[in-house]
Amino acid sequence: MERANHQRLIERLRLIDRTRSELVGASRPPDASAQGPAARPAFRVAAERYRSAAHCERERERLFGGLRGGTWVGPPRPIAGSASIAAGACVPIDVPGASLIVTRGADGAIRGFANACRHRATRLVDAPCSPKALVCPYHGWTYDLRGALIHVPHAEAFAGDDRRDLVALPVTERHGVVWLGADIAGYLGGVDGDLAALGLDRSIVWRSRQATPRCNWKLIMEAFLDVYHLRVLHRDSVYRFFLDATTLAEPVGPHVRAVTARRGLRAAPDELDATTDLRVLATPSYAVFPATTVVAHPDFTSVLTVYPLAADQTHYEHLMFVPAERAGETEHWDKSWALIEDTVFQREDLWVCEQVQRGLTAGTTDELLFGELESAVRWFHAAIDAGLGSEP
Repeated sequence: MERANHQRLIERLRLIDRTRSELVGASRPPDASAQGPAARPAFRVAAERYRSAAHCERERERLFGGLRGGTWVGPPRPIAGSASIAAGACVPIDVPGASLIVTRGADGAIRGFANACRHRATRLVDAPCSPKALVCPYHGWTYDLRGALIHVPHAEAFAGDDRRDLVALPVTERHGVVWLGADIAGYLGGVDGDLAALGLDRSIVWRSRQATPRCNWKLIMEAFLDVYHLRVLHRDSVYRFFLDATTLAEPVGPHVRAVTARRGLRAAPDELDATTDLRVLATPSYAVFPATTVVAHPDFTSVLTVYPLAADQTHYEHLMFVPAERAGETEHWDKSWALIEDTVFQREDLWVCEQVQRGLTAGTTDELLFGELESAVRWFHAAIDAGLGSEP
């Protein structure tokens, strides 16, 4: 997070925490007003938004896009860490809605192509490699690393229809991340500088995981927009690092910027100077619309993306970025992964999202209820509504 934003929000967090402590000391029960303005009425979301196949298909079409006639149409999506694509490398990347080959030329430029031969759509690359050319294993059509078709066996059989280069897909590097999409800065808007400040361009992807939780994609995004659950759901894992329900969030266009107070905030000096490590005082996080979550832990960063496969099934991917100069600290990063991914994300957050989905599917409720401590969910659903537009 840009330091000015981080420090501004930390000062507001400190005021919230002190106000709440004073109320408790005066034997007055703290309420949501201690978070700032008077609490608004609870926010409700219809259960059908999480279990309707038709609604899910509409979200997928209008919010996520995909390949349309050989052209990528949709919002930018993180697909890899920049450091994962070395010069001369050719890396296959499969994400819902697209199967890509990502290459980096000797000129340092990164390029993306559909991972399919233009003859009969055969998959060209199945594992990372450093080839001189891309040769189709079916009939031998051959492409250079810029995607140009350079050889067709028995080309005369195609009567001049052999100049079929690979379908180019827009891939863009920004802030140490490879994105599927273009104009990343324009899309990120007000959070672009915040992501730049995370230093991911000086990081590597230490580990990654893909999973398919049995729940609606919005439940996962909502889980990361809500710290109301920290004390209960994460009681035995990470709650010991945080203050209870002490968070601030603000909309930034369709995105959300948030900070969550860590216990170190109470011991911090009144005056925070340029040497203060702000990430040990409050953890920044972002919901990059529609389906990317970025969490800036004290010494590494999680980038998570989700994609709706069905109303009750989601593709999930977690990229764990660590500072390149500390890549050799294997034991430390293994412990961090075990805590955050194996325990907090998998066994707690994703597990509880699946439990919510089970209740929704069983028809136990017609709506989900969100209180003031979950207020960022309002902005998330407002962005969804704007993206969906009117009913077809």
